[in-house]
Amino acid sequence: MEDNREDLVVPVISEELHADAVPVVTGGVRVTKRVHTNDEVLEQELRKTHAEIKRVKTNRVVDGPQPVQRIGSTLVIPVVSEVLRVERQWVVTEEIHITQTEETETVRQTVPVSREEAEIERLDESGNAIAAIEPAPEAAASLSGPRTGPASIVERSRAAAAAAPASGRKSRSLLTNNKSR
Repeated sequence: MEDNREDLVVPVISEELHADAVPVVTGGVRVTKRVHTNDEVLEQELRKTHAEIKRVKTNRVVDGPQPVQRIGSTLVIPVVSEVLRVERQWVVTEEIHITQTEETETVRQTVPVSREEAEIERLDESGNAIAAIEPAPEAAASLSGPRTGPASIVERSRAAAAAAPASGRKSRSLLTNNKSR
């Protein structure tokens, strides 16, 4: 008997599934910004310092060069020279008195202040606005209408300084260089 067998190959097939996400435009968001400008009064105290220079004749005999002195707000700079007599003496021939005075002036100036508002709209797939997104209540309150309270920066800093002892915080102006505080 002869073996006439042919091997029969039966393929086993399985299908595999792959899922991909395809982006589809279903709508969008449009943000529109507008800039509003209004004038605010800027008030700031400015200091001016003047030096008054006065030469004072003294002709006072001294025993050598004299140091510079400060008497109140006046700086006294002795000017000495040697005078030959039978003996040599130091004589203050004059003193230069420099008095520093300071005056404070409040300057008020109207300056434009800009603020932006953003309007946000949700769009459908064809680009038509379907809903407006409102700002958060605290953001809307801070942006709407003119500012209430003190009108100028100086008045606002004074109001903050008056409130500072109650809260335990110190207030300092950003517009001046106050190293003494």
